[in-house]
Amino acid sequence: MPAKIILNPYSNRWGAAAYAEQLKTILHGLGYEFDLTKTRTPNEGIVLAREAVEQGFDPVVAAGGDGTINEVVNGMLQAGGVLQARLGVLPLGSANDMAYQWGIPLDIEAACRLLVDAPHERSIDVGWINDRVFANDVTIAFGAQVNIEAATIKRLRGSLIYLAGVFKALARYRLPTVTFEWDDGKLENRRILLAYVGNGWRTGGVFYLTPQAVVDDGLLDFIFGDAMGRLQTLRLLPQTFSGSHIHDPRVHMTRCTWLRVTSEDPLPVLADGEIIYRDAHELDIRVVPGALRVLCGSQEGDRPEIGKKG
Repeated sequence: MPAKIILNPYSNRWGAAAYAEQLKTILHGLGYEFDLTKTRTPNEGIVLAREAVEQGFDPVVAAGGDGTINEVVNGMLQAGGVLQARLGVLPLGSANDMAYQWGIPLDIEAACRLLVDAPHERSIDVGWINDRVFANDVTIAFGAQVNIEAATIKRLRGSLIYLAGVFKALARYRLPTVTFEWDDGKLENRRILLAYVGNGWRTGGVFYLTPQAVVDDGLLDFIFGDAMGRLQTLRLLPQTFSGSHIHDPRVHMTRCTWLRVTSEDPLPVLADGEIIYRDAHELDIRVVPGALRVLCGSQEGDRPEIGKKG
């Protein structure tokens, strides 16, 4: 079977739409067999990916940003049975965190060539949050509110969107009190700034909240920050650009295979950068080791020194 390419024209604020014909030209020129479908509505990528797996397409390719990858992965893993199809990525988003971490070139022509040649394949872990899959991360509380605020910003592009969202969230978000329970720990009624679960190690294009995470170690890196004032938050934030925040005494980190989060306060939640809840009260999160095969580069993108092995 040929590849199934699912292109989200809305990625990068409709920027991805302009690449559709270029992608077709490059891939046809490389002799690649594919069927390309554009999504028209939110979450349609889930349906298209599920159908592609059921019809035997391989690979199933997400052409868009991290949200598009999230939809495609959800559709692939919700198809049921043994997953034979591989995931391909053509990065057309604003942050492209997953493509970067998986060593997929952000240059469109280079990404097409890697897809066609498919020289490397890697089995990575995925996570489930309630009934939804995530491949990179889950963001809870302040970090999620940043993304919600960023979605209202129209004049900026790329990582500047997320940075602007920080200031809007600082001005209006009320920090919640939560209870965490995981493999070998429990913490009750803690007022927090944010909580973050990383299968990967980069988010929003510039933030390294779990800089030491490994996508195929069968574990999730779980981190949370104690509640703090606006000025303290602004002082801590730049440290997330290098991952050095993990040494701050107000930041707590562990690794787990499952995590339960409960709160009487409404929790905004993101999965792979997409808003999945605005007012959640219970979250069950778990890892599924090696559940997804990805056509990737020969080595992952550079991470901060604090996240490098050795």
